[in-house]
Amino acid sequence: MNQQQHPQPQQPDYGQPQQPGYGEPQQPGSNGLATTALVLGIIAVVVSFVPVLNVVVWPLAILGIIFGAIGLSKAGKVRKGKGAGITGLVTSAIAIIMFFAMNALFFSAVDKVSAEVDKSYDSATVGDGKSKTGGAKESEVMKDFKVTKCDVVTGDFDIKEMAIHVDYANNGDRRYSYFVEGEVLADGKKVDDFMSTAENLAPGQKFTDKNAGALVNADEIKDAKKLECKTIKASRTDF
Repeated sequence: MNQQQHPQPQQPDYGQPQQPGYGEPQQPGSNGLATTALVLGIIAVVVSFVPVLNVVVWPLAILGIIFGAIGLSKAGKVRKGKGAGITGLVTSAIAIIMFFAMNALFFSAVDKVSAEVDKSYDSATVGDGKSKTGGAKESEVMKDFKVTKCDVVTGDFDIKEMAIHVDYANNGDRRYSYFVEGEVLADGKKVDDFMSTAENLAPGQKFTDKNAGALVNADEIKDAKKLECKTIKASRTDF
């Protein structure tokens, strides 16, 4: 009688690791450059909305484009990071576009504000009778001030000084600040300039500026036979 043979149980092999079968998909690798490009691109877009300060967009966006391109090329090998690489490229490019757009809008707004401020100035050029900025007429500004003294005087310690006094009187219906520029003529020849200011005068208020001659060198005109202080430009600003 034949004896039935039983198969011997196989012992597990603990010494050799299990190898994946042929054709089994590999796990995707890492793609840190693509992720970095994505983060840089997002930060660059956010910063691009802040005019002037958004100059930092340039290094962020440039690095985002470089890392995004490298990460995108690497994505085909590691099978990971394609979406992040593309997004990093796109957001970096958008950030550069927004940089130009926001700064253009900002400086355009600044120009408009400056133009509005300029309209509040009443300026006149003295001598040719023409308004310099299209503001107040010459007579409207000139009636509020007058050069009352133009001479060389002896100050402390017998030092010769140029004395130019300008009297102001606000004849308007609001507060004004004044700025006057002029020339000092000695025997008909210009030798120097002078400036005078009066700040925030109320309607009807008077003021005398006794320091207008501070910029003039008295030594150049002390021997002149005739001195003249000629107003060249006058302006006033309302509040």
